[in-house]
Amino acid sequence: MINVCRVLFAVGEGEKMAPLVEAMVRASEKDPYKEARGKGSRHRDGWGYVLFNGGSLQHYRSIRPIFEDSPGVKTLVELLDGFSVLLVHSRAASQGSKGILNTQPFSLSSTGFSCWIYHNGDLNKAGLVERAGLDESSLKKASDSYVMALYVCRALHSVSKGELLRVYSSIMPFVNTSLNTGSLFISHEWVRGFITAYSRPEYLLKRENWDYVRQILLRSRDVFAVASSTLELYYEAKWNSLRNGTALYLEISPEEGRFTVDELVMG
Repeated sequence: MINVCRVLFAVGEGEKMAPLVEAMVRASEKDPYKEARGKGSRHRDGWGYVLFNGGSLQHYRSIRPIFEDSPGVKTLVELLDGFSVLLVHSRAASQGSKGILNTQPFSLSSTGFSCWIYHNGDLNKAGLVERAGLDESSLKKASDSYVMALYVCRALHSVSKGELLRVYSSIMPFVNTSLNTGSLFISHEWVRGFITAYSRPEYLLKRENWDYVRQILLRSRDVFAVASSTLELYYEAKWNSLRNGTALYLEISPEEGRFTVDELVMG
């Protein structure tokens, strides 16, 4: 069975995100949904985050498990202040070497914008390499998620709602299990977020797979969040499971402390 990671994308009041970070730590150390699939209970192959707030951006990656990196977690929690955008990824490797290069979120740049991307699931790496026109020999140790991030950055002509939906939907034929992603895009003029929650329908025929790869949504007065299913076990709130094939497009105005969310259908 293939491993998939634990992820979190949150927007809103930074101080209110601390319990979500703690839930990520606990979910990574003991994941009953992972354990139910006979793959152990831990996500221990590195972790990282991107935090954008107060006009600054922090990008951190570590090969240590999140639950063994108390200094890194403490620093993140201390930085959660004011209106914030937060992406967190905790890895359980399925493809690629275990090392800092494959630790997420990834950071890339294209003409006119920079982006930070995470992915949860398993993809046809060879197919994506061919589709993107990349050099396979230089990517032997790279993860499928790293290749996906390269593909997205190369394929995007803009960061419009329709263009993001087109590019991420074009990855669907290369999905072995799931295409659960979170992306942050920043230019000189704007900030955008994009989230996908997609799994191959046949993969979801087993209940334990659905439990494991589900993306859950939280809308509260202070925080909007999309996360891996396990966080519902460690942070009690009104979570709802996202429908398979959902994409979310966020227009974020950090200076004004506000954002909008549009729900889209992939495909």
